[in-house]
Amino acid sequence: MKTTRIILSISFLLLFPLVLKAQHKYEREYRIKSETIQQSAQEFIDSIGSDSKIKWYKEISLNDITIEAKFKHDKKKFSIEFDTLGILQDVEFVIKKREISSAVYNKIEHKLDSLFQKWKFQKIQTHFKGRNKDIITSINNNEPTASIKVSYEIVLKGKALGNTQLYEITFNEQGEIRGILQIIQDKADHLEY
Repeated sequence: MKTTRIILSISFLLLFPLVLKAQHKYEREYRIKSETIQQSAQEFIDSIGSDSKIKWYKEISLNDITIEAKFKHDKKKFSIEFDTLGILQDVEFVIKKREISSAVYNKIEHKLDSLFQKWKFQKIQTHFKGRNKDIITSINNNEPTASIKVSYEIVLKGKALGNTQLYEITFNEQGEIRGILQIIQDKADHLEY
């Protein structure tokens, strides 16, 4: 028991600088009309066949401007991002923590315990990156093909040294941290889906 506490304390001290040095994430989303969307982006979304109306957004972040399609497909909430020329950037869909394999989830949980005194999930998303046709196949089969790069994007409220913040933490498919962003959010400008 004492050894476990010492190991966790050392892990916290080693990983805490990651939280302190987290880059910032700021996004503003605006609803836009489908008539303004590039044809290639429209065609990609049409090839999936959503279960709901597609809502299009222009997203302005600290570094980029993108176009997002948000919709439901096969009972999952999707967000598909394109650059302003209609080129696919990535696909995200909301999942529950039980949908992550237990081995990977345990690694993620252990990392979060070492970074934060307390934490609570706000949203978990699977993130697909790859060729358009492989992504469409993966979405329609509800399972990534071998060529798809899978990661997990977790939005959580984390408390470290008495300070509670909102973070977006990206983990690879094996449960290793790939990035930490502290979210700067103006609730009037950001639409959650």
